[in-house]
Amino acid sequence: MASSVLGLIADRPHLWLPGALAWLATIGWIPLVVTLVQPPTAGELTFLGPRFYTSGLWPLNLVLLGAAAVTVAVLLLLLAALGNAVLLAAGERRRPWGRDVVALLVPYLIACVPVAFAMLALAVALIAIGPSEFNRPQADPGPVVRTAGRLAPLLVFSAIVVVGAGTFAGLAGRVVVRSGSVAAGVTAVPGLVRRAGRAGVLHLAVTVGVTFAYLVIATILMRVLWAPIAELIEGGAAIDLATILLLVGFVAIWLCLVLGGGAVHAWGSMTATLLLGGGTTGAASDRPQELQIDR
Repeated sequence: MASSVLGLIADRPHLWLPGALAWLATIGWIPLVVTLVQPPTAGELTFLGPRFYTSGLWPLNLVLLGAAAVTVAVLLLLLAALGNAVLLAAGERRRPWGRDVVALLVPYLIACVPVAFAMLALAVALIAIGPSEFNRPQADPGPVVRTAGRLAPLLVFSAIVVVGAGTFAGLAGRVVVRSGSVAAGVTAVPGLVRRAGRAGVLHLAVTVGVTFAYLVIATILMRVLWAPIAELIEGGAAIDLATILLLVGFVAIWLCLVLGGGAVHAWGSMTATLLLGGGTTGAASDRPQELQIDR
């Protein structure tokens, strides 16, 4: 089934665009941020808290920061719901509706609750462990590796929570779109998991593995491509034609990687739709090779 959907997605690149929107709004931004944003130094981390607390805007600055974070998160979830609504409608051979976006957004917001608690626990542990690791002189490996090692169990737990919450949101959202009831979507998740069976679990594992591998490859590729550009910029070199061409090439490759991520996301979403009895041609729900999607 997954191979049939893979061929389908390869033949219909217009599905990559909504997939790219959903991928970029969820995890697709990570390679760009990791490549372009420099992590704070130990000194900056040490004095960030006191500067924040002693500001004349305290505690308003904390409230504004929290409000900005929530606004950005909701906006990203809205974009992800928009992209997934288009893919879901394509899998069911119909046109997407505006209510599909709202129906998908509500389970996403519910799924954010356990993710937020997991991230909060990770942040508290990082605050407790990070300063001591960054202040250890001449210790190998580096402070980032040491901190990640000490936080490894919590990192694994957080990853499991994120994958589980994403799976819950995807399953519940499909039911909410069809029934219009959030309660029905939440309560139907266990039944959908049993319905998908081993094929569903295997598809989830493969999708997570492929997505993670693609994310790592995209991040490495972007960092390699950005290295000579960063060297020119940090060296104070004048922005000449060669630098401009490097920047244009970097942006072009990044856009290609976003489309590739969209294809991966569309493949996972469309296969899940078929496993749950979605996109079919008439009664041929067990024959994914006959799936047809209106252009």
